[in-house]
Amino acid sequence: MSDDTLSRELTDLLRGVAGVVDVFDAHPVVEGAVRVVAAGLDLAASTGLVEISRGPGSVSVTAHVATALDAPTPETLARAADALRRRLVEAGLAGDDVVVSVSSRLVDAPR
Repeated sequence: MSDDTLSRELTDLLRGVAGVVDVFDAHPVVEGAVRVVAAGLDLAASTGLVEISRGPGSVSVTAHVATALDAPTPETLARAADALRRRLVEAGLAGDDVVVSVSSRLVDAPR
């Protein structure tokens, strides 16, 4: 499975986690800008917002989410990290050293 496909799946997965309102682009700013322009020009397919970095024997996943005010943010972040880790195991990455980082960039409730 390509990193882009996995990133899209992880983005969709996070949107279904209780307390997660939205998912933000976790890629570096310049890379994110290039992806948006390329997608706008139909040069690239839509990509996921979760950043995946692979090294020899390791996988690092970074996600930035918005959380609802009616749920404790630490619990929401823990649920999101657990969901990501479970999906990585399902994808066959359990043998690798897996690092999952989920942070909240905005705390708000949908209006």
